[in-house]
Amino acid sequence: MDSRASLVAEFFEATNAEVTPFISDEATWFDFDYLDQAELVEAVQVHYGLTLDDANLILPFWSLLDYLNANRQPRR
Repeated sequence: MDSRASLVAEFFEATNAEVTPFISDEATWFDFDYLDQAELVEAVQVHYGLTLDDANLILPFWSLLDYLNANRQPRR
């Protein structure tokens, strides 16, 4: 997770987190969800241009960040 510090900061800013939680290497979104799933999906859609599903949300959080970064759509 340390190598993804900028991706972590971007994610929590995009999802309006009040504080950044501790994230272990095994953590998934469901370990520290502070938004309901619909709110998260909407925030990710707006910021990254991607639609998340359950398969994305059960990935280790570091893998979810890599997915978002690799597949983000250009903002219009």
